[in-house]
Amino acid sequence: MNWGKGIFIAFTAFIIFILYMVFTLMSKNTDLESEDYYKKEIAFQDEIDASKNYNTLDQKLEVKQDEQFVLIQLPDSLKIENINIHFTKPNDDKSDISFENVDTKNFMIEKSKLNKGKYSISVDFNVEGKPHLFKDDITIE
Repeated sequence: MNWGKGIFIAFTAFIIFILYMVFTLMSKNTDLESEDYYKKEIAFQDEIDASKNYNTLDQKLEVKQDEQFVLIQLPDSLKIENINIHFTKPNDDKSDISFENVDTKNFMIEKSKLNKGKYSISVDFNVEGKPHLFKDDITIE
């Protein structure tokens, strides 16, 4: 075998490798975390302020899970208004679930409504007109 054949084989192998990588990487799902990602970016300071407000509370929100349910308990002693709960699955936006204007301080969701895997939970609510935000991660098994 001479130099010409070796260079041709190496160049052909390199092109095949590059084409394989292009087709493999183009077939991957690369969705943004959320559709309104850029709007959320602009309002991020409000989210930071709401998290700081939550950290100043004496009583904290609790997230528990058992075999069948995920339970979110808000403190009974606080006058809480406008409760919004969001379950966000980072790798699958079709599995996201939101509950707007929940009227109870003890909220239960069946695990059968959630796919297995990691979820980010965010609970935003108002106490005496001030926004508060709780965020946590939970794994559904």
